[in-house]
Amino acid sequence: MMQLIKGITGFSEVQKEYIDNEIWKQTVQSFFSVKAEINFSDRYSFNYHIIEYDHQLMLLFKNKFSNLFAVAEVIDDSDEYHKLPEHRFINHSDISDFLEGIGFECLDEKFVNYKISASNSLKTNLLEELTKEEQDLILKKDPETIGNIIFNDWKKSRRKM
Repeated sequence: MMQLIKGITGFSEVQKEYIDNEIWKQTVQSFFSVKAEINFSDRYSFNYHIIEYDHQLMLLFKNKFSNLFAVAEVIDDSDEYHKLPEHRFINHSDISDFLEGIGFECLDEKFVNYKISASNSLKTNLLEELTKEEQDLILKKDPETIGNIIFNDWKKSRRKM
């Protein structure tokens, strides 16, 4: 299993370099302009793009500090306007094949949906390369999945108290 790279959360002094957002947008637009409607709205940070593809509402996630991305289907779009719609990560070969062909790396749905908990020994291995600051943040925010960490989705923990 992969290890998360130091600085992937953006909450560390280690990673100062952003992947050029304009290149990402142009790349995504070149694929979706023919096949789908894409909205690069200010509704979310540039990590999240709303896509209507094959008559289905999806989200395209992109990590700001790496070439990692993932695709999710929207389960419920009735959330408040400023919140990310409820979603489920999926594998989508059309989208991933195109973006991987030009240098981006698609994360498998099983990996980004992987549940993490303090009691799971794999959590230690996955987070081993992160800075102490990042590991402290993860302990504080208690994200549910690897996807929450990679795509900085810190406010969406759906854990039941």
